[in-house]
Amino acid sequence: MSLALAALALAATPLNFESCRIGAADGITMPAECATLEVAENRADPGGRRITLSIAKVAAFRGSSLPPLVFIAGGPGQSALESFPQVAAAFREVRKTRDILLVDQRGTGGSNPLQCAPLQDAEMTMDFDAAQARSEAARCAESLDADLRFYTTLDAVQDLEEVRAALGAEQLALYGISYGTRVAQEYLRRHPERVEKIILDGVVAAGEALGPRIGADAQAALEIMFERCAADTECAARFPDLRRRFSALRARLERKPVTVEIRDPFTFETAKITLNWLRVAGLLRMYSYLPESVALLPLLLHQAETGDWQALAGSVLTLERQNENLLYIGMHNSVVCSEDAPFLAAATEESGYLGTVMTEFIAAMCEAWPQRELPKDMREPVVSDVPALLLSGEADPVTPPRNAEQVAEHLGNSLHLVAPGQGHGVAWRGCAPRLVAEFLADGIKELDASCLDELRAYPFFIDANGPTP
Repeated sequence: MSLALAALALAATPLNFESCRIGAADGITMPAECATLEVAENRADPGGRRITLSIAKVAAFRGSSLPPLVFIAGGPGQSALESFPQVAAAFREVRKTRDILLVDQRGTGGSNPLQCAPLQDAEMTMDFDAAQARSEAARCAESLDADLRFYTTLDAVQDLEEVRAALGAEQLALYGISYGTRVAQEYLRRHPERVEKIILDGVVAAGEALGPRIGADAQAALEIMFERCAADTECAARFPDLRRRFSALRARLERKPVTVEIRDPFTFETAKITLNWLRVAGLLRMYSYLPESVALLPLLLHQAETGDWQALAGSVLTLERQNENLLYIGMHNSVVCSEDAPFLAAATEESGYLGTVMTEFIAAMCEAWPQRELPKDMREPVVSDVPALLLSGEADPVTPPRNAEQVAEHLGNSLHLVAPGQGHGVAWRGCAPRLVAEFLADGIKELDASCLDELRAYPFFIDANGPTP
């Protein structure tokens, strides 16, 4: 018996679901049904260490005989069970006819989580230091109880196939967000007969290394913001020549960081925070993900330029605290170091206001992180005629529409929709929840997506009171 068949035979026992609540401990939760499944950590050694996958089902409102929709979280390093409740409302239409299936990818959530003190990345709080990045990565790796070579996308795909077999489902429908689109595409490559339909939201192109284009894509999103402000009467009047003023602020912080005394937004005690350019650049990148936070950027930049650093410093501190628990760092590193780092040297670096720090950090970190060689076909486009819906935000700073266009070239039964004025993640915007449900019901032939044209970017904050009436 092959290793793959042996693994599936082990998964033949039906999943035992029990009532539970899912969601982050300090965030939104919701009722669900939960189960677990043991799998081999290293499938080349099926008699070796086994780990437990955490699984949840959010049942259809009136029962369903259709393939469940698998929600695949992003990151890499996010937990599906923890993150789904935040966007669950977007899938209410889907739940009229289908169950939602959640599997914490190995290394996240309840699936042998790989977490240690956050490593420094694009949002680091000091100047980049390659030696420190290597040292911190080595410390993190040493602290984790796992063979870190086996927490990659390929392992997640094999896990999902075992879950499907244990569930007794002939097929699955897949929804992947951000990095989750890489997992969804790889499952489609390995198990095409098991995929009924696939939705890719914020598309990562197969074979494209994370890192080299992060700076260029972030800069392109910022340029869209500059152009929008210049074309907006109120924004242009309040914040004239924003692009030049942004460059001046960057030069100022690169010359000399600014120390600001603020009221800590978490403890309400007085705190000092030093703003260098890397910390501010990290804020700009993350605020570019959502149209609601993009709307704040001209005001934050204007206040800082005029000497009022309070709001910018408070925003940086809040974001950094929130990001501490956003990703399971160990799983993130295992994916990036095996799948992306080996190809950074051959990639063309295109930087913007972030510079090349992301690529430099990944390269240094991965020198100290266990990794393994993966199948070469993971670098190739996924070719399929399975019905596919691709979603992009027009101003997405990390997975721009260009990515989806590249992927769609090899998907013969696909439709790519671009949401005007939107950032990273579209499925919960405007009429997109209805379109997702209609696609799952009828495919792309009858899908009328003209309602997406009604979407607009969020209006800019002119002052602390918000946009103009």
